[in-house]
Amino acid sequence: MRRVILPTVLLAAVSGLTACSIVDPAPGATVDFLIDAPLCSSRIPVEFAIDGAVVGTDTFLVHLTPSHTRSRVFAASAGRHTLHAATNLYAWPDKTVTLSDGESVTDTLPFYCS
Repeated sequence: MRRVILPTVLLAAVSGLTACSIVDPAPGATVDFLIDAPLCSSRIPVEFAIDGAVVGTDTFLVHLTPSHTRSRVFAASAGRHTLHAATNLYAWPDKTVTLSDGESVTDTLPFYCS
């Protein structure tokens, strides 16, 4: 029988893992964007920003197959944020929201085609 001697540092590290508890971080807040364009039937590319920083772009497909009117979800920290959305020809008014941990908000973007 062969004896294996583990260094004391390794044993302390392994035994320390069993004594620690894992704490899940608080869930972050999230933001998504929803286009409301009841009279349109078109493709509408939109750029999204949170606090002045562009977080993504998407092309909404309104009354087309397949329909796509909601953006993906963007992570945000708890606190006050300014949401912005714009096409190449139109910008929605900025919206200011205050988010708590775990809270989700949808910025609805009204759009009328002429």
